[in-house]
Amino acid sequence: MSDDVLALRAAARSAGRLARDARHAAGLVAAADGVRWRSAGADQYRARLAEQRRDLLDRADTLDDLSGALLRHARQVEHNLSLVKSGLSVVAPVVGPSGVLW
Repeated sequence: MSDDVLALRAAARSAGRLARDARHAAGLVAAADGVRWRSAGADQYRARLAEQRRDLLDRADTLDDLSGALLRHARQVEHNLSLVKSGLSVVAPVVGPSGVLW
């Protein structure tokens, strides 16, 4: 995984937007289910729409999970960087400008 916090947060936002878009598309598919004709073809059409809607909602959930994972990773990277900076602030005065302990 990346250690670029800004890129991680941008990717998380992008995944979140894609999840919202997928949910919106699922809503549009659900609205198309309101066709009034009755026939075997209409029943098949409705069944395909229901399947597509479920698929879009599943993808949206997966994208939300990805967004959350990316944000958690970004927070962990920030935490790790703060630990490194703290460690350097302790070590730098001990080793001096040469970087040699002896």
